[in-house]
Amino acid sequence: MATSVQTNYDDYIHEPNNNNLDHIPGDYGLPLLGHTLAFAKDPFTMVQKAQKQYGQLYRTCFGGSRGVIALGPDLVQQIMLDPGRDFSSKMGFMDRLTQFFEGSLIMEDFEHHRHQRRIMQTAFKNDSLKHYTNEINRIYDRALDEWTSQTGQTIPFFMNVKNLLLEVAAEIFIGETERGERVERLNKAFVDCVSGTMYIFPINLPGFTLHRGLQGKAYLKKFFSELVPQKREGDGLDMLSHFCREKDEEGNYFSDDEITNQTIFLLFAAHDTTTAAITHTIFYLARNPDVKQKLYEECKALGKDELGYEDLDAVPYMQQVFNEVQRIRPSVPLVPRRTIREVEMAGYRVPAHTMVFAFPRYTHWMDEYWTEPAKFDPDRFSPERAEHKQHPFLFHPFGGGAHKCIGMHFSQMEYKCFIYKFMLQYDFEAKHKKQDVYMQTFPLPKPSDDMPLVLSKR
Repeated sequence: MATSVQTNYDDYIHEPNNNNLDHIPGDYGLPLLGHTLAFAKDPFTMVQKAQKQYGQLYRTCFGGSRGVIALGPDLVQQIMLDPGRDFSSKMGFMDRLTQFFEGSLIMEDFEHHRHQRRIMQTAFKNDSLKHYTNEINRIYDRALDEWTSQTGQTIPFFMNVKNLLLEVAAEIFIGETERGERVERLNKAFVDCVSGTMYIFPINLPGFTLHRGLQGKAYLKKFFSELVPQKREGDGLDMLSHFCREKDEEGNYFSDDEITNQTIFLLFAAHDTTTAAITHTIFYLARNPDVKQKLYEECKALGKDELGYEDLDAVPYMQQVFNEVQRIRPSVPLVPRRTIREVEMAGYRVPAHTMVFAFPRYTHWMDEYWTEPAKFDPDRFSPERAEHKQHPFLFHPFGGGAHKCIGMHFSQMEYKCFIYKFMLQYDFEAKHKKQDVYMQTFPLPKPSDDMPLVLSKR
C-alpha cells in the first residue's frame, strides 16, 4: 500500500516573502521591473558590478522578487551546509516552480526531502549506473552514425544534442525504446513544461507560456501515472521502474504522485544541465585547439571504442575539461533559498522569510582564487595546481549539503560517454557568424546561436 510522509513545516511555508531589507546595502532598481532586464541579459555582469559597489551581500530585486544576493564561498557554504536549518529550498523555488515541480526533491526540506530522496536510491547505485552506461553507449552509436550524413554541413549542434538527450531520457529514464509519435509527444510535453517555468506573465490562458507549460506538465503526469502499475510489477531496469519498486522506511511503496513528481523533476534536472555542459564543451574546444587535441589524444590512447563504467576514471583530462566547463559556464546559474528564521550573513541581519540567491559563476570566477578566471584552462584542475581545493565551496557545480545533486555521477557518465565517442569519430569547426557570441544564461545556458558546427569524420 502506498504511503506518504507529511513533514511538519511549522508556519514558514505560509508566510509571505519579507521585503524589509533597507538596512542591507543595495538597491531595487526600476519600479516594478527592478533589475530584471539586466538579470535576464547578463546576470554575471550585473552581480559583478553590484558586488564592487555593495559587497558580498546586497539587496536587489529581479523577476518580481526582492531578496539578497549572497556571493563568495563562505556564504555559499553557510547556505548549502545549513547546519542550523535556516534555509528553505522549498520556499526558494516556490514562487516560480511550485506549479511544475511540487513534491520533487528541490521542493522539499529536511525530513521530507530525505524521505523523497529514497525513491531514487537504487536507480543511482553502481549496478544501475553500469547498466545505463551500456545502454547510453548504444544510443550514442545510433545517433552518431546518423550524424554522419550531416558531415560537411553547418548544423545547430545544441539542437542535435538536445534531441539526442531526449532520446536518452525516453529510453533510460522511462524505458520507451521505440522512437515514434508516442515519444515525440512525450518530448514535446517535456519541452513545453520546461519552457513554462520561464513565463513572463503568470497567466494560465491559451496562448500564454505558463498555460502551455502546465498543459505539458499535465500530460507528463498522466503519462507516468499510467505506467506505474506495470512498472511496479515488472523487472525493468529503467529509472522509472526502479522508482516504482522502491519502498519507504516502513516498507511501503511510494505513492503514484510521489513517483511521478520525482520523474518529471529528474527529466528537467538531468536533461537540460547535461545539454548545456556538452554544448559549452564543444564551444570551448573549438576555440582552444590545443585543449581539443590533448583531449582527443587521451581518448585515442585508451584504445577502446567506448567508455565502460569501469573506464570513467581512466580519462582524467576529460574530467578536468568537464570541471573547467562547469566552472566557467555552470549549468545551474542560480541557487535560490529563503530564510526560515533570522540569520546573520556577512555581518548583516537577514530577517526570516527573505529570498537569498547564490550565483555559482561568481564564486567560480573570483580572481583572488582563480588564475586568469576568464581563461578556459582545464589544467587549473590538475593535481599539481588544484585551484578548486582552496576552499570546500569554491567550486560547487552540483551544490552541496543535503541537496547535493543525487544524479551527479550519472550526469558525468552521460557526458563522458558522449564526449569520448564524439571526439573519436569527428573533428569539428565552429561556424559562428561573429566571433563575439552572446552567451545566454536563461532559459538555458548556451551560445545564443545554438552552436553552429561543421563535422568531419576522423
